[in-house]
Amino acid sequence: MQIAGFQPNSFIDFKGRIAALVFTPYCNMRCWYCHNKSILDNPELLSEDEILKKIERDKFLLDGVVITGGEPTLQADLLDFIKKIKAMGLDVKVDTNGKRPDVIRELIELKIIDYIAMDVKAPLNKYFKVTPTTLESEEILRESINLIINSGIDHEFRMTVIPQLTLEDIEEAAKEVKGAKAFYLQQYRDTAGFAPHSHEFFQKAKDICDKIVPTFIRGIR
Repeated sequence: MQIAGFQPNSFIDFKGRIAALVFTPYCNMRCWYCHNKSILDNPELLSEDEILKKIERDKFLLDGVVITGGEPTLQADLLDFIKKIKAMGLDVKVDTNGKRPDVIRELIELKIIDYIAMDVKAPLNKYFKVTPTTLESEEILRESINLIINSGIDHEFRMTVIPQLTLEDIEEAAKEVKGAKAFYLQQYRDTAGFAPHSHEFFQKAKDICDKIVPTFIRGIR
């Protein structure tokens, strides 16, 4: 599997677990606020064998591995890589943008992941606020959402609340993931000169969404 970055441990990226982070390159979205732009195109790649050796060495200090990106579902060898991690006795979490429901379905059906997190960028009909998209994408994303909600696997949906999103937008997005275990509202980190929403705004958004789906706030500074 292609790997563009590695973090040996994290206490916040895999709920209830200490996890190593594996970053895959490339993405099939182009969100204007992306914090990992450096690995989206022509990144310097790391050796899979070396990364696996590091995880193997530290596995008694870890509970799991998070495979994130970029977009992991673009990787042809994703399943094989996950199997190697599971063979070490570690749990696996996959982060995704939901654009490859075929891969998500396979991960679920094979029962080889322990947690999946999908980013919901905006209400599905307003992804244009975040990334170039099409009407077809709306149905693709909805398919992934339904797969995850009905998977029986621990999961979460999360939204980076950019300044362009209104309370109504966030409520619409919450309705799209109704039935999910958790919906996280994450603070936008300024990369383009836009001021993030206030603590008060986040609390209002949480109060609204909590009536639809269990909602939590993450990353407020």
